[in-house]
Amino acid sequence: MNGKEYTNFIIDNERVAIIKDMVAKVSSEMFDYINDHFDSKYIMFYKTMTHSDLATFGKATRPNMLNKNLLYYIDEKEMLNIEEKTGKTFQTAHQSCIGLKEKLYEIVGLPNPRTTNIYKINDYMSVKVVNSNLKYFSSFYTNKVFEKLNKSIDSRAKKSWDFKNLNLNLSNGLFTEITLHCAVHGLGTSEDEEFHKLRHHLFKGDTFILLFELNKNYKNVFILLDKNPIFFNIIGEVNKTYVQYQELLRKRIIDKTLLRDNVLEYANEKKSNSVIEERKEIDEEVTRQQQATWRKMLADEMMGYTQTDGEVFCPFTYITADFNTLGTLFVASHIKGFKDKNTTDEEKYDINNGLLLSVQADALFDKHLISIREDKTLAFSFLLDSNIRLKSQLLLLQPIFEPILNANRMKYLKYHYNMFLECEEKRKR
Repeated sequence: MNGKEYTNFIIDNERVAIIKDMVAKVSSEMFDYINDHFDSKYIMFYKTMTHSDLATFGKATRPNMLNKNLLYYIDEKEMLNIEEKTGKTFQTAHQSCIGLKEKLYEIVGLPNPRTTNIYKINDYMSVKVVNSNLKYFSSFYTNKVFEKLNKSIDSRAKKSWDFKNLNLNLSNGLFTEITLHCAVHGLGTSEDEEFHKLRHHLFKGDTFILLFELNKNYKNVFILLDKNPIFFNIIGEVNKTYVQYQELLRKRIIDKTLLRDNVLEYANEKKSNSVIEERKEIDEEVTRQQQATWRKMLADEMMGYTQTDGEVFCPFTYITADFNTLGTLFVASHIKGFKDKNTTDEEKYDINNGLLLSVQADALFDKHLISIREDKTLAFSFLLDSNIRLKSQLLLLQPIFEPILNANRMKYLKYHYNMFLECEEKRKR
């Protein structure tokens, strides 16, 4: 690893491989820009949007106001269901800035607003949004999510939610410069008109990224955004940037792999065993990278349904924990098996071909001892179906958390259920 990775930011002084990998998942244009501007130093800050980060006009600020949580990928009914299952009420907060790590100011050379006054970042560097990256952060798609989840805007908030005036005024070219202030609690003030528009489309669970470019001749900070996987299932579209990223990995054009391929090109003509082993290592490395990204996206999906920053839960058992510290309690479980001969490369890394399950639930699901029926109920093998005590101990007696069972995921689950039935027949022989 050519850089230092902290909790929420990455410094990479040399090859920027880590940063480029993250950028490739959200913007191919920005990926190309970094390739073309390789003489700059890059620093990345990223965070999953929490309730506190959401703008006040899109969230509840007092208890029992779940209908105010407009910038959530969950309807009010499911919020109540989550509160009942987890025993936790949804957060409330008045803070309206997007919070930053205090260490970041020192690293990128900006004043710390906690020891100074509110200031305009543009006085220190250019602030730019990546135009192509804003497709899904627009009135059309936010309104579409609202319609799908039956979210209604309070009559007193209609002016704030005038979708006709909530798209950014983009300039020609790759980037649009905007004004951005830094306040005590983070980014965004009432003066930041275009940023204010953008925040109407940032939901809890989305990822907010600041990419700082420090060059001896200039300084830039680019704003990049990434939608939570839940979003694409709600609107019924494929995340094309993520598909492109998987193709990028498969073609081995991430820096480190490309370099090693070029070094091996001549030696490969000799067909030596060492070269074959090296190729195998490269393939395994790319696979690990793909699986790590896939697992993280499954975790991000579950974070979109929880109240606490970094928290995930198993949709079968409702075991809940902080993914960043106790992620080993959960397994990114393939529905249609990774090594199944019928599973294509695209299916291996399709988010809908996976579930983030607690360890014990995954052990049963992976061996087809449990599955999910078409009616979205849990099916048990005859080996444990009558053992109520065991099912209770395994926390498998409550209904499945249905919001994750979208139409695309159910197609994979139909395949899994058929495999479950075949396994049952073999087990009974």
